[in-house]
Amino acid sequence: MDSPKHGMRLFWCILDFGKGSKMFDIYRKLGGVGGTIFLGRGTVSSDMLNLLGILDSRKEVFLALVDEALEDDLYHEVVRQLGLNKPHKGIAFSMPVKYGFWKDDGSQIVSPCEKKEGANGLDYEAIFVVVNRGSKDEVLEAAKSAGATGGTIIHGRGAASQEKQTLFNIQIEPEKDVILIISSTDRTDAIVNAIKNKLDIDKPGAGIIFVMDITRAEGLWRG
Repeated sequence: MDSPKHGMRLFWCILDFGKGSKMFDIYRKLGGVGGTIFLGRGTVSSDMLNLLGILDSRKEVFLALVDEALEDDLYHEVVRQLGLNKPHKGIAFSMPVKYGFWKDDGSQIVSPCEKKEGANGLDYEAIFVVVNRGSKDEVLEAAKSAGATGGTIIHGRGAASQEKQTLFNIQIEPEKDVILIISSTDRTDAIVNAIKNKLDIDKPGAGIIFVMDITRAEGLWRG
């Protein structure tokens, strides 16, 4: 397997509804290829870490695979053009990609491990919870009880009524919700355990929880 000169990242940007196209323009003008926009809804408690801005607002979630050379320019432009260095403008964060990216010729790329660049001197992790629709409130209540500040609900419905989308090779059907919670590393275990206990995740069909590292972030603020 090939080793690239630059490490690969999964780049996320969560913005208010209607700003996804601007994010796409920034990405494409910098030479980015591909990219996906999911619809979402932000939920956040105003008296804690204010990660996503306004309570219960519609969101657009931009997702793309980038390498280190593009990542630096991408962060520079989203801060400059979307104002992510100011509170309530949105958040951007990156996750390391170890392998699984296939080039046009079919070869596989393996990325070197990257050190974290925490936002405001803090390290963060991303908690993903996939549950049946109707369970999201229980997820958020449990997470909040353990110190979470809120999250983004990613809706899996596609453009056509029967269309399905995938996230990390997990098929998201219309009756499923994906809840994304950005957590400081010292709170992650407590949040995950609270959700597991609340929803009995260990039981078949109850849901899925997984946690991923964040290597870089912009737009995270203490409220």
